[in-house]
Amino acid sequence: MDKYPMIKKYIDELDYLNLLKNYAPGDEFDVESKEIAAKVTELLPVQEIAWIIAGVFNKHFNDNNSPDMFMDCAKKIYDELHH
Repeated sequence: MDKYPMIKKYIDELDYLNLLKNYAPGDEFDVESKEIAAKVTELLPVQEIAWIIAGVFNKHFNDNNSPDMFMDCAKKIYDELHH
């Protein structure tokens, strides 16, 4: 299963820093989505998926966000992986 399209959908929906809403190009989060897709597996709990998302965004945007900020997105990814 290619997880990238599904993960990109939820990462774009998350719209970190409202970049897409503020007219960033549609591929704004492609790099982050690919990196997250490479790390996420069906075996991971929601909390670990949130940690992965936080780690990727914190690295790419030089931020220090808590994984809690990404729990809703992580839950959507987890649910779709187990659907």
